[in-house]
Amino acid sequence: MSGAKETPRQKMIGMMYLVYTALLAMNVSKDILDAFDTVNSGVQTTNITLSDQINQKYAAFQEQYSKEPEKAGPYWEQAQTLKAEADDLINYIEALKWDLVRNVEAKNPSEALEQGLLKSADTLRNGRKIFDINTSKVTSRDNYNKPTVYMMGDPEGNGKAFELSKKIRRFRNEVVKAMGPEHIHEIGMITDSVFGPKAYVMEQTGANESQLKKLPYEVEVYGARMDYAPTAMDAIQKGWEYRNFHHTVLIADVTLLNKIISEAQTAELNAVTQLMTNIHASDYKFDEIGAKVFAESGYLLSGQTYKAQAMVTAWQNTQTKAYVKLDGGPEREYTSDGQGVINLDFNCGVGQHRYTGYIKMLDPSTNEMKDFPFENTFTVAPPAVSVSATKMNVVYRGIDNPIAVGGGVGGEINATATGATLTRTGNGTYNLRPGEANEVTVNVSSGGSNLGSMKFRVKDLPKPEASIRNVVNGQVSKTALLSAGGVVAEMKDFDFEGVKYDVVGYTFRYKTKAGTTKEAKSNGSRFSEEMKNAINSANVGDMFQFTAIQVRGNDGKTKTLETPIGVEIK
Repeated sequence: MSGAKETPRQKMIGMMYLVYTALLAMNVSKDILDAFDTVNSGVQTTNITLSDQINQKYAAFQEQYSKEPEKAGPYWEQAQTLKAEADDLINYIEALKWDLVRNVEAKNPSEALEQGLLKSADTLRNGRKIFDINTSKVTSRDNYNKPTVYMMGDPEGNGKAFELSKKIRRFRNEVVKAMGPEHIHEIGMITDSVFGPKAYVMEQTGANESQLKKLPYEVEVYGARMDYAPTAMDAIQKGWEYRNFHHTVLIADVTLLNKIISEAQTAELNAVTQLMTNIHASDYKFDEIGAKVFAESGYLLSGQTYKAQAMVTAWQNTQTKAYVKLDGGPEREYTSDGQGVINLDFNCGVGQHRYTGYIKMLDPSTNEMKDFPFENTFTVAPPAVSVSATKMNVVYRGIDNPIAVGGGVGGEINATATGATLTRTGNGTYNLRPGEANEVTVNVSSGGSNLGSMKFRVKDLPKPEASIRNVVNGQVSKTALLSAGGVVAEMKDFDFEGVKYDVVGYTFRYKTKAGTTKEAKSNGSRFSEEMKNAINSANVGDMFQFTAIQVRGNDGKTKTLETPIGVEIK
């Protein structure tokens, strides 16, 4: 056998064959035969250990398959095919080994063999029938004529060795498929170049007679080179079968067959291990592990609670690169640190910003670089400073008082009010409408955290000023006064929009020609008929006075203005 690196035990067996070849023409001593017994016993012990390891590996594989049937399924099916081929080869060799001993040891076909030749009969291991032969009790262990006839057959090459090499190549091919072509020279079990009669080589290689005429014919089959040289005196003598089983004593044949079983089980164990590895071969591998902390925000307001998540993470220690564009600008390159983190940094102006990018990493499933895209947005807010007059924190009843709440980031700020209704009008702006209480409180929060509160005093709306249109410096013509039509109330130098006062009544005083003072009352803003008649009858220099002017504003309250209006007819 040739191929993969041999173990010390396998090297020992090879040395034994060299010794055997040198002594073949001589009578083999009992010490040499006993040495083969020792080596054979050791190989069989190794086979038992390998069988147990294979059984454990298949059990672990099946458990993995039950957990991840979709991912492990294809490899589990391939492992079952591999096991079937291994069962076929090993069962064949075990039966071949026992049949060889029986054929050589028995004096005639009907003779019953001594029961002690088998250490334990009908032994099953890993589902395979094992013939553990006690070679020290085989009386014909130095016989080489019968083993040669059994294994090599007649000159046409129809012995068991040729069937064995065919099965080895078939099993080896299944191992190559499981482990991958890159491991073909690590597997071993190569039966070297295959030589033999024309029909045998044609069967093994698939070559036709015209191809065989191109001497020598060579082709790779199952990783072994097939060769046919019909000009040779005896083509069979060049083959693996001839070198291993021609004129070899029985004990050497049994030891070699056990060695082939050992190589087959080693190849099976390695192949099953590789198939299990393939299940997660395309998963990303990480070579570092440690604790990381991910904070929700690196910027807090007073009263907010710092929140973060701590977890154990894994990363690749190799450097990875990210390529990022900010707001559609030029691409920038970033390199990861020693812990697999790529730190991004941007210096931006106020406003909304968006960045896109991708990280390049090696994809283990294809062994090629792959792009992993990402994107995100952030907002840059201008610096904010709040200044308030502590003695002027006043709001007015009956109207919408506009207020602004600042200090948060984006839309994180929320405000509520007690003793008033609060309506959001924009990002950080509200309308506050007080109730009947003399004080209201605005409470501010962000992210569930209380950021503070502000109290406001509630006042009634200030009184308006009453006036009559067309009056200039207290003088007005009768026509202009009549066209004014009544008294109006106005809020002057008051910054709140929508504040309105209606005149709901007043007293009109005037003097008649006889010098008598009269008065008339109005239940609204318009002049009454009596007032209009008095104005029509007035002369230049006559005086009119409007007093006890009552108004009603947005707060629904009626108020009396202290300042009267006096006009002179010009």
